[in-house]
Amino acid sequence: MKAHHSISVRPATSADLEQVYALEQLCSRNPWTRSSIEAELSNPDRLFLVLETPENLIAGFAGAWLAAEELQILEVAVHKDYRNTGLGTLLITRQLAEAEAKGAARACLEVRTSNSAAIRLYQKCGFTRDGIRERYYQNGEDAILMSKPLGGEDAVS
Repeated sequence: MKAHHSISVRPATSADLEQVYALEQLCSRNPWTRSSIEAELSNPDRLFLVLETPENLIAGFAGAWLAAEELQILEVAVHKDYRNTGLGTLLITRQLAEAEAKGAARACLEVRTSNSAAIRLYQKCGFTRDGIRERYYQNGEDAILMSKPLGGEDAVS
């Protein structure tokens, strides 16, 4: 397990496209296309953050849409060599703080019912289960709907 004290969180740029795309291919069951990631990185209504090592490698990313007062978290991915080091929590915490600073009052997401590691991560970050979206994923798997109010005493610190 690698320490993360020297890894920084920053907004993603178009220069990160290839590394984010490669990480997406490694981490996702249904990876986004290169063009979808490129569109996300260039859209000002998106909140896309990356974890960058001192060697300028992308160790993880988090993508979200920010619309009105709601942050919709689309994906959080951390390279397997950096998992279980608190970096997923760091990404989500930073994303929530930035969304709140931009006026978001709530964050929400969907997560596969089988993705117990992600469910634990989101619960650790203060998300609670709101319900189930049946047969949401391509393979017919259900999604758990989760949300978290932003601001006040429920905010991630």
